[in-house]
Amino acid sequence: MARLHIRPGIDPDEPDVPAVVLVVDPDGPPGERAVHELFNCCYEGDGVVYLVPTDGWAEHTLDGNRLVVDIAVYPVALGRVGMDSGAFPGHSVVDPEAALVLRVDAVVDPERYARAAPGTVVFSAGPDQSLEEVLASADGWPMVLGPSPAR
Repeated sequence: MARLHIRPGIDPDEPDVPAVVLVVDPDGPPGERAVHELFNCCYEGDGVVYLVPTDGWAEHTLDGNRLVVDIAVYPVALGRVGMDSGAFPGHSVVDPEAALVLRVDAVVDPERYARAAPGTVVFSAGPDQSLEEVLASADGWPMVLGPSPAR
């Protein structure tokens, strides 16, 4: 099951700024596997990989202290990584052409979330690894998903 956190210290250039952090299981359910496969169509920069907003993004919704993060991806990008967009019947509220491949929610501190950077940092790791172990590992760069595009 994907795990959602809000954590400072993720961006070494802004260690005091919290980040929305998502950990997906590469062998997990289809949505998590799809997000994991997106690492293969990102571009590299400064120790992270970026998914371009023309391929997909993360939508955040805060209701009280419950944060919901939806990962929206266009069918073309899913096809590039061997995933069928038809396997994901939900669609983005921002752009109905984009499939919702994953929804994760967690109880968070609303004040910490209000200070968080706008993107979502995604790590791929098995469920047996704690967030601290994932962050300490040098096994791979995280993926950064930008916020939903303005419509």
